[in-house]
Amino acid sequence: MIVLAYDHRAFEMMQKIKKYLEKKGLEYVEFANKEYTKTDSYSKFAKEANKKMLENPEYRGIYSCRTGIGISMTANRSKGIRAGLCTDVKTTFLARNDDDINVLVLPVHLPFAKVKKMINTFLNTPFEGGRHIERLKELDLD
Repeated sequence: MIVLAYDHRAFEMMQKIKKYLEKKGLEYVEFANKEYTKTDSYSKFAKEANKKMLENPEYRGIYSCRTGIGISMTANRSKGIRAGLCTDVKTTFLARNDDDINVLVLPVHLPFAKVKKMINTFLNTPFEGGRHIERLKELDLD
């Protein structure tokens, strides 16, 4: 299951992402307005999506707002969510491989051809584990 969360700034890009996921036969659930709504809030949608994400450790999320920063900050406030703001394929690979991100955060300015490659990398790159496991445990020490 892919969990989508986005605000009005990412509405157009996420419509393309939904079609792309459907074409690949991937199931998704979305937390956003069904229509473009200029006054919506990424924080509300990220919080709702985080609850869904935490239902199953196998779920993966794709979240977006204009820069990706605000929705990343909101997402990462939930224990168990590891959201990574990525802008290229290499960073996406490393974020999955080394940091086991379970939420890919995308800014809206990226070309869609690149976004598709990043999504594929995010969904198909396993977590390496090993030396990275202890680092991740430190995230939740509070």
